[in-house]
Amino acid sequence: MSGTDIAAPALPPIIAVFNHKGGVAKTTTAANLATCLAAFGLKVVLIDLDAQGNATAGFGVLPLPAVGSYDVLLGNSEIEPVLAPSGFPGLSLLPATTDLRLAELQLATDEHSHLQLRKSLTEHRLSRWADIAVIDCPPSLGMVTANALTAASHVVIPARPDPYTHEGLVNTWHEIKRLKETVNSRLTVAGILLTMVTGDATETDVARTMRAEFGDVVYKVMVETDPKVVEAAQAGVPVVVLDPDGASGRAYVAATLELLTRLAAGQPLPDGFNQDSVLNTLREWRARLPALQRRPTESEAWAAVPKAWDDAEPHDDWTPERLTPAEPARKFTLGWLVGAFLAGLALGAGLALTIAG
Repeated sequence: MSGTDIAAPALPPIIAVFNHKGGVAKTTTAANLATCLAAFGLKVVLIDLDAQGNATAGFGVLPLPAVGSYDVLLGNSEIEPVLAPSGFPGLSLLPATTDLRLAELQLATDEHSHLQLRKSLTEHRLSRWADIAVIDCPPSLGMVTANALTAASHVVIPARPDPYTHEGLVNTWHEIKRLKETVNSRLTVAGILLTMVTGDATETDVARTMRAEFGDVVYKVMVETDPKVVEAAQAGVPVVVLDPDGASGRAYVAATLELLTRLAAGQPLPDGFNQDSVLNTLREWRARLPALQRRPTESEAWAAVPKAWDDAEPHDDWTPERLTPAEPARKFTLGWLVGAFLAGLALGAGLALTIAG
């Protein structure tokens, strides 16, 4: 073991969602696992370390904020000032920022910079805000991902059952093993989750090969390809909220329950930790989706209105006062609609004259 390995810090369980191969529903998995964990009644922080910021945008936070995970990663900010509300009780975001793209070069200058995130999360007491944290990692093994995997206690590996992803999975497995042996002895794989499954013959063969190679590490549940995932991304909500009873929604709930069982190391889960209870909570959150409104003159994202949760039951010591409220979405007005209608008529007339000419 390397001399840079340090004793396990006083941190809550941290789940890094990582695969060296892109296009495997990594961000979708991170966002939906975090949401389901909150629906189980846990305090959750979703840490977005991917410079693309898709996990942050997936909760309607667009444009990306000025401060966030980059500032905590570099030790320039405490956690509390940069936490953002997700719109769902118990779940808050440590959002991505555009500055994350600079982090690779900045971290590369220090021999022990892979310890920076763990140090920062420990010093600033992540446990105040989270019973459990989920990290959306970049899809490449650079310094940012190394920080995530050094801070994490567990890794969930999403993987498509296709030949190219299978090769990437093997590489990812070896990289995690190397990091465990050198800088983070407590790191364990909390499972391989098969995603974007279509059920064709080739996928079935590859999935069978993966299960033969990795055994029980592969989750029993598989997440099917589901058009609702794209719809959820456009709406700025996780698919487990948009369509909790759909194929992907139920699969991610089952995967979260399996994850909790693995983290419990064979111990029975507390009362209420079952699929029916979390589905009921997600259905309640789904019923509040009218609180999501398009901002006609600002961002094209959908933004959650925190006031919609004023009468929601808090989870443990979760308090909305800890989170910075999002700007209320602007409502469509009659004048705005009339203006848009007249503008459409004018545009149509102009096109007609152009075509006629």
